[in-house]
Amino acid sequence: MSMDEPLDDHGWIARCVARLVELDPQLDPELARPIAQEMVPRTRWRSMNPEDAAHAVFDFGSQRAPGSA
Repeated sequence: MSMDEPLDDHGWIARCVARLVELDPQLDPELARPIAQEMVPRTRWRSMNPEDAAHAVFDFGSQRAPGSA
């Protein structure tokens, strides 16, 4: 499959889960799968490649609220 071909949902989920686990090796893939499954139907996430989407989830989760120490 070339990089220009769109991924089907199963392929997107598998790659997203793999990246989530790569970013947090303690994360059980079966716990990461529902996260990716919730992301895949949403245009915001699906328009990204799965690795970038997984990374964005981690970046968002690591941001601190304004005023927090």
